[in-house]
Amino acid sequence: MWLGMIISFGGLQIAIISRGYLAYDLSGSAGILGLVGLAMGLPMLFFSPVAGVLADRLDKRRLLIGSQLFMFTVAGLLALLIHTGLIAIWHLIVFGFFQGIAFSLGMPTRSSLIPALVGRERLGNAIALNNSGRNMMTIVGPAVAGIVIVTPWLGTAGAFDITALCYGVATLFLLRLPKAADSGKKADPGKFSAQMFAGFNYVFTERTLLLLLVLAFVPILLGRPYQMLLPVFQADVLNVDARWLGFLNAASGAGGLLGSLLVAYLAASQHAKLLQTVFGGLFGIALILFAYTSWLPLSLVLVGFVGLAANAYMSLNNTLVMLHTDQAYYGRVMSIYMMSFSLMMFSGLPMGMLVDRWGAPQVVGVAGAVILLFILAVSLAVPASRQKDESEPRTAPPRRTPAPL
Repeated sequence: MWLGMIISFGGLQIAIISRGYLAYDLSGSAGILGLVGLAMGLPMLFFSPVAGVLADRLDKRRLLIGSQLFMFTVAGLLALLIHTGLIAIWHLIVFGFFQGIAFSLGMPTRSSLIPALVGRERLGNAIALNNSGRNMMTIVGPAVAGIVIVTPWLGTAGAFDITALCYGVATLFLLRLPKAADSGKKADPGKFSAQMFAGFNYVFTERTLLLLLVLAFVPILLGRPYQMLLPVFQADVLNVDARWLGFLNAASGAGGLLGSLLVAYLAASQHAKLLQTVFGGLFGIALILFAYTSWLPLSLVLVGFVGLAANAYMSLNNTLVMLHTDQAYYGRVMSIYMMSFSLMMFSGLPMGMLVDRWGAPQVVGVAGAVILLFILAVSLAVPASRQKDESEPRTAPPRRTPAPL
């Protein structure tokens, strides 16, 4: 599963860079860039709760393979449109919507399958290893995308050819998963909609879990769109060609890889909540510094620090969320968690429109400042966020019979 994830995420990174470059090249508008991102975010927001119930009820292995095959088909069709010269902005929007459906099904399914494969005692290390693999591909994928895009006989069409190939190979790896891989506890049979709302009820009745999800939503909502806006920094702030767009993303990925490896080392720490606060504050500070830098070498260094702080923060948050979740709710909780990534796509549109009016440095700099103030406010208002983690896992609400992990 880990090898399949690495290859698939590498293809996803190439697709993200290529789609953003193509959208900005066709339109010259940061608002359109945000609209293309929003197209992927819409299904992630509305389909994720459904996908979470499916992950808790059905065979996770089959769901994961199905979502991977769907992504392979979407990438192949998009590559065909570019090869034939028929590509238009509305194609990027429609196919982004389809990819959002596949991603919203695969992400919570993959995340909820990890505890079944490694057990609770290795969960923190496994999540950090998973994030490290993804971040390794955020180095390789964007660098490959940048080089492929500027190669005349490849271009964006070749980039999407490679994306489709990655998805196909990843599917072959997933087929090697044993059929008994998903042997964990399933959600009780019942009405589909009732189980979906039970997931939301579980999150809102668990105070610690709700706080952790809020701590995930706000920094992702305001901070993560910086990646979507990197084509603007590359073209209008730094005034460099597309290969440097790949290197900017690769530098962010290199920092993210270091952040994930650092969390793997600190996974068993009793001060994970305090570390989460520290890295969240560093995320905001790094964004501010990157936003107001126009010298390319310094921008590469600072965007690396942004990636390090952001990924360390999210890895710690992800681990804490899983540790405070009952096994029967893994899929639904992770689907709600993934909705934060769809909100990132939603915030990309208004931020893109603000960038068209005020410029990328001002918008990203203000977002970093708000993140820093939010993290500081929560750390001061909620003393528990600075205390040691609870040793006992959370269980389902009192109306259910608690199931031990």
